[in-house]
Amino acid sequence: MKLFVRQFSLIILCICTATLTAQENVQVVGELPNDVFETSGLIFFNGNLITHNDSGNEAVLYELDTLTLSIQRRVTVTNISNVDWEAISQDDEYIYVGDFGNNVGTRTDLAVHRILKEEYLNSDNVTATTINFSYENQQMLENNGNSDWDAEAFFVVDDRIVVLTKQWQSLGSVAYEFSKLPGTYVANSIGTIENVGLITDATYDTELNKLVVIGYSSILSPFLGVVENLNFNAVFEGYAQQSLGLNFIQSEGLTQTSSSSYFFSSEYYSRQTPTIESPSRIFSFQIPDVEIEEPENPEEPENPTIPEVPENSGDEDKLIIYRDNSSSLYYYSIATDKTVFGQAIYDLSGKEVWQKSGEISKKGFISHHLESSIYYLALYLEDGVIATSFAVY
Repeated sequence: MKLFVRQFSLIILCICTATLTAQENVQVVGELPNDVFETSGLIFFNGNLITHNDSGNEAVLYELDTLTLSIQRRVTVTNISNVDWEAISQDDEYIYVGDFGNNVGTRTDLAVHRILKEEYLNSDNVTATTINFSYENQQMLENNGNSDWDAEAFFVVDDRIVVLTKQWQSLGSVAYEFSKLPGTYVANSIGTIENVGLITDATYDTELNKLVVIGYSSILSPFLGVVENLNFNAVFEGYAQQSLGLNFIQSEGLTQTSSSSYFFSSEYYSRQTPTIESPSRIFSFQIPDVEIEEPENPEEPENPTIPEVPENSGDEDKLIIYRDNSSSLYYYSIATDKTVFGQAIYDLSGKEVWQKSGEISKKGFISHHLESSIYYLALYLEDGVIATSFAVY
């Protein structure tokens, strides 16, 4: 059984890597150079992509060719350090770098640095001016582990900067705004959203007044969030989210190249149990000019009674699924002493069609509506992945 867990984990990783061209709109551009394997932000400027690494690395911006991803330039910001650069943005005059990575919530030096574009274009050594800020409602600065005061996403619009927090504990985000002029500010809250995942970057389309964010779930499944007709008094109003159909991808940077075309970057990720290695890459995708809607769930019993599930014949970690003809619901059961911390459904091409994170019941029913076909249900345990196929008819 342990061997099966390891093999299935590798199969799922290969499927997610090899069939990206089958995912609607999502393409792998290529692997990033080793110099930027900890990519954390992304913009499109002067016909190239610009990225940077995160905490502890050099204060350098890397300019990449959009086709080959080769490094065209290295631009050093000479008067600041990289405490924890987590995002990059721009307006007509400046490039902005967000030095506000704050995993444990103890930083008192949160900052956004801005670099004059004219200077950036003319020299490989530039200087920055700094905008300092703090959150209006952060009272405690104690280190209690991963906090809700981290941030990896921001955008610049008109005369302000909007930062979106990355809440490790509550898996939500709060939007804060402050001036884009150098100075020291208390950032004001202008929107909150809960239980969406870990938001890692954002880009704002001024012409369409559309906000797009990227992030990943607790099982490293990247997602997009879109807000049409952005309301700056309630930034997340109308927020709609969709999965990118990928797994084991630590999505980091996001940038827009046209009204419907985007790039995003992923940071190198590895894990020993089960064995997973995901290289740092650039992906491209499109968002058509249509609204993203959550699929409708079929009608379900208000308080479904789970029928007696057949015995698992004593096999450790065996997952079974069967259909209850009286209700047309599909029930699953797994016999294990381990915690189940996520579940996902894949179609025959390896595309993820649904996923749920958080602690999962070991016995229940599949509520997501599925068309007639063959699918795989995968349950994520503390030491691997268990999966089995089932037919919907």
